[in-house]
Amino acid sequence: MDTIVCDIIRTHMQKDFNEALQALGLIVSSIKFEDNTGLSVIIEISINENDYNCA
Repeated sequence: MDTIVCDIIRTHMQKDFNEALQALGLIVSSIKFEDNTGLSVIIEISINENDYNCA
């Protein structure tokens, strides 16, 4: 289900989610769309290693 529309939506969603998750030190590592049983959005979230310093 990859189209130019999906790419545009994915880019906007990733930007919006990254802004919201920034305070928690997280980032979106991947966004996927699946339409097997209706439209599903799968979002993978990772630790933002630039903000996460573990001594």
